Amino acid sequence: MFLLTDDLESLRRDLDAADSATAVLQARCEALGLPGGPRVLARVEAADLTPDAEVRRQLRVNGEEALACRRVQLVWGDRTLSRAVNWYRPARLTADMRRRLDETDEPFGVVARPLDYRRVRLETRILETEGRPSALYCRARLETPDGEPLALVEETYPGT
Repeated sequence: MFLLTDDLESLRRDLDAADSATAVLQARCEALGLPGGPRVLARVEAADLTPDAEVRRQLRVNGEEALACRRVQLVWGDRTLSRAVNWYRPARLTADMRRRLDETDEPFGVVARPLDYRRVRLETRILETEGRPSALYCRARLETPDGEPLALVEETYPGT
């Protein structure tokens, strides 16, 4: 894993101030001139998960609405920038957006950006290992302008 700063608080502030984690990572990679671009990609991992009651509550879905899950590593070249689990409501996406999530390496934030979502922070905390900061954990809900939940994301950004 690779962090774009040795200061997890700086990354935390940037993520808390933005609606797109992908955009934050993209800007940091570009600012550092890192090889491996030109864009952040989502390396999709197998995700055979079932949404629990808390996921369904956060996304405000009843028992019948289908949810989809996408587990990814956001990467810049061969550098892993973060790992994320993204639960989302496919019915709120266009057919083209659903296809792109199923068939491409585009991050969810890039694909869904035309929906003008905003990021509602639910939890952000620095994780420690042996008394030292080791990673940043973020949990957020993405909501469309009408206030309807679109996705629930859990992200982990490595420390140095």
